[in-house]
Amino acid sequence: MEDLESDGAGDDTAVDPVRRHLTALLAWLGLGAPAPALPQTRQKLGIVLLHGIGADGSSMAPLAGQLRAPGWLVATPDMPWSKVTAFSEPVAVAERQVREALERLRRDGAQRLVLAGFSIGGFFAARMAGQVPVDALVAIAPNGGSDMKKLDDQLARARELVAQGKGQERTTLMDADVASPARWPLEGTRPAPYLEWYDPQGAMNWDRAWRALKPGLPVLLVVPTRDLANLRQKKAELWSMLPPHPANLLLEPRSDHIGAPAASAEGVVRWLGSTLL
Repeated sequence: MEDLESDGAGDDTAVDPVRRHLTALLAWLGLGAPAPALPQTRQKLGIVLLHGIGADGSSMAPLAGQLRAPGWLVATPDMPWSKVTAFSEPVAVAERQVREALERLRRDGAQRLVLAGFSIGGFFAARMAGQVPVDALVAIAPNGGSDMKKLDDQLARARELVAQGKGQERTTLMDADVASPARWPLEGTRPAPYLEWYDPQGAMNWDRAWRALKPGLPVLLVVPTRDLANLRQKKAELWSMLPPHPANLLLEPRSDHIGAPAASAEGVVRWLGSTLL
């Protein structure tokens, strides 16, 4: 396990809130400390980096910039869980997007391929790493297992709409937090794809996805110290499900869930460089 931030003792940023917030903002915008210097090598990495729920590929720009600094190739596709798409496309569309992004990186000269992602993007990256050949997985604060959510009433409504022949008509159904009773609307989703994404025994079943990872795959698991309660609680269980590899690393930056990509960026670059180059 690795801790990326001091405890604040003797740190003047701990007593200067303006400076502390400015430092955090610069880090998030990619204007703070540069990525660790890595030797340029002939073996080029290609990384598919998946965003979190309600965002799009541009939200990963700061981390993507750090990953490109050593000369690596990075793809940040807009996935079906963006705010615009709202899980209105089937799981197969997301799978195709990831496969196509990996293939484009290969065509562009990537010799070693990495699946990476944040939140639901980290979980979907893990799910895809069990299906396609890649050289490493980076899961940053992974989240979003359908079996962790309490949505029985919404699933029943979606099934009823499908039975009425309305499976592809746009409607509003609810998503749910995995660590609290909170819910929020998915405006413009479609019942049939919604069932694929949210069925507890379907494509996004948490345990099944992690246990399907291929033997010999190195994994960087990022669990920030102030992450959502469910992942903090499941940390040891999730770590035990990973395929054994001497390079596996549990990184615990001092951050909340949203800040995890910025807080772990330096550690991600360092781990990829030492593991794959």
